[in-house]
Amino acid sequence: MRLADCEKIQNQDDYKLYPYELRRLDKDDLPQIMALQAKVISGMDRNDYCVPLSEDEHLKILDGCGESVGVFIEERLVALCGILFPGESENNMAYELNFSPEKLHSVAQLEISLVHPGFQGNDLQQKMAGLLVERAKNNQHCRYLFTTVSPYNYPSLQTVTALGLFIAKVCKKYFEWDRYVVYRDFQKPIELDTANAIAVSNTALEEQQALLDSGYLGFSLLKGEDDIKVLFARKNKEGA
Repeated sequence: MRLADCEKIQNQDDYKLYPYELRRLDKDDLPQIMALQAKVISGMDRNDYCVPLSEDEHLKILDGCGESVGVFIEERLVALCGILFPGESENNMAYELNFSPEKLHSVAQLEISLVHPGFQGNDLQQKMAGLLVERAKNNQHCRYLFTTVSPYNYPSLQTVTALGLFIAKVCKKYFEWDRYVVYRDFQKPIELDTANAIAVSNTALEEQQALLDSGYLGFSLLKGEDDIKVLFARKNKEGA
């Protein structure tokens, strides 16, 4: 299903502009999905930036337990983003924040976002994730949005914080990789005292966890020439 005919994007290899189509993915797109995933992961500076999904996991999303959208240029898939409704699955990220069982069915999770190296730098990740977030927000059965992000993956951190998700926990997940657990409550938006924010290096995970344990949430980033700082703030009393 076509979702939009969008503006042109630049190929970073030949610097030409190409028109693209954004549409919902289905099972017929699986070969291109797996090929794109392999291409993107093979080109990453760090293998802990992205956890690949198996064919079965992609099919679960495509087969009704979620939704994936993709960017196509001349019928070639160059970017995708997927969201999953995990229910009571053990992979439901809400367990990390000790959510009650009755809340699990109102959780949606951003599962994977991939952009071909030749088309990175066009804000495709944020455009695709933003579309899926809006669709989840308008789903009457969905209240909470979750995902996990590497503390060292600046583009993905920038995307999720721009979409209104808050860093709520630092932990080890998947292959014992460092991860932020981030979430958003659609029904009761969180209000933070951003005027009294504290900036902490993205590598100072113990200091960050101490802030989180004392009631702070991470909400934004500051990128310098040599480092990345994560901004943390307490909840306002009215938003607590």
